[in-house]
Amino acid sequence: TRGPGNGPSDDERAQFANAQGADLLVSLHIDRSPNPQAEGVACFYYGAGESGSAAGERLADLIQRELVTRTGLTDCRIHGRTWDLLRLTQMPAVRVEIGYLSSKRDRAHLLDPANRDVIVEAMLAGIQRLYLPPESDHPTGILRIPASLRAG
Repeated sequence: TRGPGNGPSDDERAQFANAQGADLLVSLHIDRSPNPQAEGVACFYYGAGESGSAAGERLADLIQRELVTRTGLTDCRIHGRTWDLLRLTQMPAVRVEIGYLSSKRDRAHLLDPANRDVIVEAMLAGIQRLYLPPESDHPTGILRIPASLRAG
């Protein structure tokens, strides 16, 4: 919905999510890098030292594990950050980097509609697992989301 230098700022996006009373926020990004070896998926949550969002960290971990398991893309792990979008929201918030357009492998993966469906299902499974009680949770990569729920 935005590119470099346009669209609402992270502060404005956080204010919007807060005003809507959102239960969680997932910000999707596709990265690029001058480094030709840069590839893979990563999730970021609000975290700095001993403080941060435990629910955001859990959501980032669940989404990251689902993405890596289902897509086979390189695991760039989860990371705590103090970015405005993550820090200023009143709900668990994550930023999901779903690949690098500058990587031939990631780009080919992202251009395939079937692979994009897998990415969506992985993120939805991670979100659903956040709300499941431990006794009802599924192992990573097992939970399936009906196509009717994925269709826009």
